[in-house]
Amino acid sequence: MKREETWINCEDAELYGEIYSPDVTPGPALLICHGLNARGFHQLKIYTQLAKAGAQNGFIALIFDFRGVGNSKGTFDYGAKEQKDVECALNYLASREDVIKDRIYVVGHSLGGAVSLYALHDEKRVRGLALWSVPKNHDYNVRKFIRNTQGRLGLFGFLVLSRIDKLFNVSKIFKLQVYGVNLRPKDVREKLMKLDECEAASKMSGIPLLVVNGEEDEIVGVDEAEAVFNSANDPKSLVILNSTNHVFKGKEDELVQKTMDWIKSLQRSLPVHARNQDSPRNKL
Repeated sequence: MKREETWINCEDAELYGEIYSPDVTPGPALLICHGLNARGFHQLKIYTQLAKAGAQNGFIALIFDFRGVGNSKGTFDYGAKEQKDVECALNYLASREDVIKDRIYVVGHSLGGAVSLYALHDEKRVRGLALWSVPKNHDYNVRKFIRNTQGRLGLFGFLVLSRIDKLFNVSKIFKLQVYGVNLRPKDVREKLMKLDECEAASKMSGIPLLVVNGEEDEIVGVDEAEAVFNSANDPKSLVILNSTNHVFKGKEDELVQKTMDWIKSLQRSLPVHARNQDSPRNKL
């Protein structure tokens, strides 16, 4: 297995990434999109764990930091321009000589999965999308998060101040921080809360979907995972992992194994001529 660092130019941002590659190429690819966190993919070891598992199974795996977090440059954009980040990362993978460009699989965690649903609409190079802990829509999810952390009065304050925030910066009055990222109320309401994952899933066709959620997820409930699954077109699969939370604590190995098993099953389901085309060979 080989590891290399890379930078991906993406309009007004520059994305930091790491590539894990098998010793024999070319091969299919795996794109990993992390959840909302100020440290990007560096916060959770599970992303690197999945990338290494991918490389061990013959995939060229890319993990990257979204704009404005981790080591990447640019400004966090509440799920709007992050959709472009997914496109840029996908294009980068497809441009590599060691990647079979129409054999790419994507795994997105939380917000990373949400923006992937939008970015991959009608994408022909992607053969499967795995969603880990993805909300049914962010209007519902944000309201639930604020109500659970700051109470009903806090939710009322947010809804009022998010409108005032268009004229005056109220972030000093109303603090909203999620996994180290300071959020402005107006941008949460005008951008993040506009994401409707169920609607996006219903519009996606031709890409198999895997929906995974933790039974004890305090951020995204099982009801949300089921809503996304029910909205999606076939083929699709739903996995609920017992006794684990939003970041799959204690179930990391099982999550990675189930995700890789699903991806490999999609590879095996390719037509015989496609599998022969994908057979690895030594890179010259």
